Amino acid sequence: MKNFVTSERAVFKMDKSAEPAITVKDGSVVKIKTKDYFNGQIQNKQLQYGDLDWKQFSPTTGPIYIEEARSGDLLAVTIEKIELLGTEVFLLNGPNVGITDDLLTSNFTRCYKVRENRIMYSDEIHIPITKTIGLLRTEGLLTSKSPANNDGLLDSSEITEGATIFLPVEKQGASLYIGNVRATAGFGKTTTTSAEAPAEITLRLQILKNRTAPTPTIIHDNHLICLASDLTIEKAAKKAMQNMITLLTESDKMITEDAMFLLSLQAEFQVCNMGKSNITTSIKLPLDYFPEMPFL
Repeated sequence: MKNFVTSERAVFKMDKSAEPAITVKDGSVVKIKTKDYFNGQIQNKQLQYGDLDWKQFSPTTGPIYIEEARSGDLLAVTIEKIELLGTEVFLLNGPNVGITDDLLTSNFTRCYKVRENRIMYSDEIHIPITKTIGLLRTEGLLTSKSPANNDGLLDSSEITEGATIFLPVEKQGASLYIGNVRATAGFGKTTTTSAEAPAEITLRLQILKNRTAPTPTIIHDNHLICLASDLTIEKAAKKAMQNMITLLTESDKMITEDAMFLLSLQAEFQVCNMGKSNITTSIKLPLDYFPEMPFL
């Protein structure tokens, strides 16, 4: 494939002056390789925690520059395929990250084999693979310190094959970064990590010109999912709900109170990420309930 980005273009800190890993046109299909969350540091079942270099965590592939993208547009990222590379997945849990606190007295790592599309947790327990992408973000003009800025760590179980994720374009080219592929979402970022794995991802990138909408938003399996982050579950949930109401009422065919009642009847709520710095939540609703198709 012509539009291919290797995992050697991974970065550990997003640099606004970085040269594009690749430049593509609107509508292009791009194949991207990503490293696992630990950058290959966990190579055996119970590596000593002190041997890990935290500065190598979360390598992110990019930036991908889309020629036609301008500030004020939306970027639609459709995940056509996620292929796990290798035969193992890697995890870390401990008292310092997530909400485990004193449930664990120290940090532990694990490495599990993958066979026949399942994680071999034990001889008796084989866990089905459900591949997701944990990090997707476009580069902003300014670095925000707001809790709403989660650095692209979305961690939604809906960011999987067949999903389209809508992201804001704040600068020319959009500058898309991708990383943190998981073999299963599991308990997600409520604990420290999921089943981290290197991967090859195929994406279709499309620009929606001069289109504003609440982001990040996902369309998957005939549902629309609004995500939002903040310091508490209540604040994050309220933002996600406000975003969903905005999309339901933007055509003037539904008023706010009716949108609220619809959410009361049918919406699904999920906590995607419970980090110490912010919490990400999502609200999900069938597309058929929208007066007009969003993002068209």
